[in-house]
Amino acid sequence: MRHPIRLTLLLLCALSLLLTGCGTVTKRPDVDDVDVATESSRMYEMVVGRDQQMLRRLSNLSTPLLIGNADLCDSNTRFIIALKVANIEDYRGHKRDAMQAVYELDDRIQVLLVGREGPAHIAGLREGDIILAVNDIETPKGMSASSFFKLHVAPLVESGKPIKFTILRKTQRISAYVQPVLACDYPVRLKVTGDVNAYANGNSIVVYSGLLNIFPEDEEVGVVIAHELAHNIMGHIEKKTMELWSYTYLAKILNSASNSNGGSIYANMEYLKGSVDYEYEADYVGLYLAARAGLEIDQAPTFLRRLAMDSPGAIDRDSTHPQYAARFVAQESAIAEIHHKMALGKPLVPEFKTDAVKKKSMKDGVLPITFRDMSKPL
Repeated sequence: MRHPIRLTLLLLCALSLLLTGCGTVTKRPDVDDVDVATESSRMYEMVVGRDQQMLRRLSNLSTPLLIGNADLCDSNTRFIIALKVANIEDYRGHKRDAMQAVYELDDRIQVLLVGREGPAHIAGLREGDIILAVNDIETPKGMSASSFFKLHVAPLVESGKPIKFTILRKTQRISAYVQPVLACDYPVRLKVTGDVNAYANGNSIVVYSGLLNIFPEDEEVGVVIAHELAHNIMGHIEKKTMELWSYTYLAKILNSASNSNGGSIYANMEYLKGSVDYEYEADYVGLYLAARAGLEIDQAPTFLRRLAMDSPGAIDRDSTHPQYAARFVAQESAIAEIHHKMALGKPLVPEFKTDAVKKKSMKDGVLPITFRDMSKPL
């Protein structure tokens, strides 16, 4: 009887002989380690630059949406100044090197993002400004800088009181007074992935980088964000969760009564029908939200034609979302309705079903007591 270890070695030797004739046969080009390190750094800098550009687009589009529709978000609001700051100590590894190279970050607090039409933007703060002091208290440098903003500046913003920023712009020392304003408390976040998608989860809005890549026009992305904001304002996530539990329970009862899976089929059809209805509502309300924020909405439906080119099967077939053709026509109808109200000087608020007047919030089908007069600017 052969020894198992010796047999294993023989098999490995045989496999090695078989593989000897496999693999590449040409010479690999010479690779200089210094050149590789240089190119690696350049690639990381490109990634950081792209991500910063996408974050800037999201900030500029979401800021007016969240502020301009705060009156429709019920109690789910908070004070914001639409300002993001950082210093080099907030980053590690390759990203630290890239941020230092691309944005010349050092141990001082620097403005990275200023949301368009937000309080910080209106007060005159701009990307690249160095924040020297807040309410005449000198900002620390290094590791303690971020902690200073969390412990000192964040409570000031939450209180809604004016904040004095002393900034350095190149060689000029400037004072800027920022007044926090109420905004919908649904932060918009970026997810770096090639998928073309965006979603609302009831607490925030997530936009994929793949969607930003295929939608070069800001107005298109803005309408997508408004659509997801509508999902949150109208409470669709909570409603769909409750419906899922209800239909699951109903399916079990019907399956048991009929001794078949007929209940599951019926429950699934009704659940998908509800999902389609929510998408129609998010389109409708979202267009109002976009218009209230000053976004251009006339071309909003055209992205459905672009989607139809890649998914022609969805042109006249519902799934979790409405068929593209019907959705396109519905959006055009909503846009005509909005323009009609604008021409008459009426408030830009969605129309609700008449049987919902006893409810108390947007998600239940009625407006809050007060809303912004659309004849007046922000």
